Amino acid sequence: MFASVNVVEEQLTRYIKDYADDQCCLLELLRFLGKHPFTRFSQLAIVHALKNQGVLVSRGLKYLIENELVTEEIENSIHLFSLTTTEQGQSWTLELGQMDWYQWQSLLKRVTISNDRMAF
Repeated sequence: MFASVNVVEEQLTRYIKDYADDQCCLLELLRFLGKHPFTRFSQLAIVHALKNQGVLVSRGLKYLIENELVTEEIENSIHLFSLTTTEQGQSWTLELGQMDWYQWQSLLKRVTISNDRMAF
């Protein structure tokens, strides 16, 4: 698990360093989708699941779609979002979804510390 945690940490750091908005929302969004990799959700369902502001989730989804980590489908005029099916994006996100609370908190600390160092 240690090697995969390092891979997840590197990928997370890579994706959040360019994200100027609420990085915690983006991380929670990635973790949520990693826990449900083959499920499609409406934006409203994601907002309710994360108990977050809709605008932050909307911006996060847009950013993840641009970076090809999330796909968007339209079915009956409803926008549905799901984790990408490409191996490159899905493998480390699945690892992220399998982490327990302690591993998640430890990873968040390391990612935010390394991201703060890059900012200076």
